[in-house]
Amino acid sequence: MLNLVDKLILLYELLLTVHVLLFKHNIPDWSGHIQLNAIIIVWIFYSAWADKRYNRQPLKFIHTFYPLFLLIWHYPQACALRYSVITSSLDHILIPWDLAIFRVALYDIIPRKLNMLGLEIFHFFYFCYYLSLGIPAWIVYKKRHSKISEYLFVIIVTNIIHQWFVIFIPADGPVPLRPDIMPDGVLMIPIMNLIYQLDAGGGAFPSLHVAGAVITCMYAYKFIPEWKGVWIFVFCAITTATFVCSYHYPIDSLVGAITGWLCYIYLPRIYEYIHKY
Repeated sequence: MLNLVDKLILLYELLLTVHVLLFKHNIPDWSGHIQLNAIIIVWIFYSAWADKRYNRQPLKFIHTFYPLFLLIWHYPQACALRYSVITSSLDHILIPWDLAIFRVALYDIIPRKLNMLGLEIFHFFYFCYYLSLGIPAWIVYKKRHSKISEYLFVIIVTNIIHQWFVIFIPADGPVPLRPDIMPDGVLMIPIMNLIYQLDAGGGAFPSLHVAGAVITCMYAYKFIPEWKGVWIFVFCAITTATFVCSYHYPIDSLVGAITGWLCYIYLPRIYEYIHKY
């Protein structure tokens, strides 16, 4: 009844619940996290049961792809828990590292040199990460592409790994500087501001956006190889947007690219090993 991704998310929810209980003295509204974790666990069992019981669309689609929609909650939750172990931001360590590598504060200098149109375009690129999570897989879903299950396993485990990074390595990034750097905008800037009102951010190091973009774009290439140039552009655009839009320090994006690549190399091997044995 439960597939591999179901079991992974259940394990994550249970471990997260244990974490919340162990560090509840540092977590405001810790009981709310427990309740939401319980709701997610119930949903996972219900989704798997409904898929098996009725074995038809749209239940099969929902059971296959609900993990991608669940990411909308998982990342903000990890950000909300970032001070549960280390109770203050580590930005004072990351900023000198960033300057040692890149010499200047690119997250501050570049956006101040761009006009409104340029900033709107880069905020659209940043938003494209959310689209890249599902659209390539949905395009090939009806063809029953053999890599869809592997992709879901890899992207979910990648997110879980980086969500624990968020919890254990609290870093706000340059997000608090955005009101002084960014104009009000007309479309994409207000949309991203709205998203960050719902999710205050704070999970800067390493960049989950970039790590996830490595996975989504590499698998998008496997799904639709004739669009190779598009996927290369999408990855470069998302990565650049992370610091041009002042959501991350460039070092966050650099490390996110490295951790994302490691996930892309090793997680498919783990997936194959699990299915082999």
